[in-house]
Amino acid sequence: MKSLEHYWNKSYQRLGLKPTFDNWLDKYWKEYISTTSDADLIVDLGCGVGNNAKYLVEHGLSPIACDISEEAIRTLKSFLPDIQTLCLDMTEGLPFPKDSVQVLIADLSIHYFDEATTHEVIRDLHNVLKTEGILLCRLNSTNEMSNKGNVMPTTDRYLMESEGIYRRFFDREEIERFFDKEKWTYLHMEEYEMDRYTKKKMLWEIALKPRW
Repeated sequence: MKSLEHYWNKSYQRLGLKPTFDNWLDKYWKEYISTTSDADLIVDLGCGVGNNAKYLVEHGLSPIACDISEEAIRTLKSFLPDIQTLCLDMTEGLPFPKDSVQVLIADLSIHYFDEATTHEVIRDLHNVLKTEGILLCRLNSTNEMSNKGNVMPTTDRYLMESEGIYRRFFDREEIERFFDKEKWTYLHMEEYEMDRYTKKKMLWEIALKPRW
């Protein structure tokens, strides 16, 4: 099994991507993103080459772009040289104080882990968010499995082996199991198809606020 760091470093070297965004954040802009102050932390977790970071920078904000892949960070910096970046493995915890992040974006970045690790990562997301902060998240849909080609099942029916790494897939019930409604307030939940790296992709989009 490949490490995520190795997999994504090789992938970004091969793909030669540049940042481009699909405006999914537009619906949250007026109420939740544009109201942030210069002192508020905006974190793009699993930023890749900077799709969401580019959106935020072009809208006048200064996010912290984080990814496990040094190659992704290097590519992002070539397009957005002034942006603050962190190369980190979110399974080792998040380097932000409790109750410190106003806007936390996790776009197709937290569905690579076994069940226990996924719970730990989501607990960390909850922990670093401010009381009035917001999590904007997109996740693999179970309806995306057919687009992945040769996937191998594991003992967890929502976790598959694909291209030498694990990928987790979600339906509504699985989202609500990981994002417990006693700990999260749901603002938006939607399943849809998008273009990702020139391919169609089925995903879930959720927006949540932490309950304390």
